[in-house]
Amino acid sequence: MEEEIKTALKTIPVEKVYDHLLGPAFREIGDAAKNGVKAARFLLAPIDYLAAQHDRWQRLLKRISEKVPEENLIEAHPQIAGTAIEGMRYLEDDNILTEMFINLLARSIDKERVNEAHPAFAKIISHMSPDEAQILKALKQKHYDLVQTAQYDKARNLFSSRQTESNTFPLDILSHSQNFFIYMDHLYSLNLAGVWQKGNQEAIHVGNVQTAVRIRNDICLTPFGQLFVKACVPDASETGSSEKR
Repeated sequence: MEEEIKTALKTIPVEKVYDHLLGPAFREIGDAAKNGVKAARFLLAPIDYLAAQHDRWQRLLKRISEKVPEENLIEAHPQIAGTAIEGMRYLEDDNILTEMFINLLARSIDKERVNEAHPAFAKIISHMSPDEAQILKALKQKHYDLVQTAQYDKARNLFSSRQTESNTFPLDILSHSQNFFIYMDHLYSLNLAGVWQKGNQEAIHVGNVQTAVRIRNDICLTPFGQLFVKACVPDASETGSSEKR
């Protein structure tokens, strides 16, 4: 079936393909849809097939077009557009990951912001969970403090695993807050964010005997993560996605 679509598209002028597949659907929503059609032409120019979900793409393309001035439209790089479009296929429209793909696609067709659209970003979004996206959204605004302790076994001269004493990150924004440290490990593996120790560990004594250490940490974005959230992650004021999806 895919080969038949490709063959058909090669035999029809590109503008006719868009008019045939997208035109009628977009004309139904009036003037607001015109920019969506224009965005579609630039966004899908590198791709030789279109999805059949016309109604859904109508909505998504409208959201993309609203973020880009008409005079700034350029063709998207296929490495970004193809991966992002594929990544959105199985996501709900109000999923924060969908909003991230939309932001990335908008930058990829905006001549004034295309420099923010790194080709790796689409793949990174595809590997993330909604909760991890919510963490990045929070870290876009500020750093958070994490204080941990580790008990000291003097007889074996070993420290136990770290326990959380306090954490200023708003865990209630996560659907699965118990996975916070798993999420942070994954974000660190993606070079987006991490937990870094601040200063030296503090010895905790009972009398004259050391029983534990206290570790103060900073939860924050990496330099690469700062570029990623600037291009993809919605601001706290944006309401295009559900807070817990």
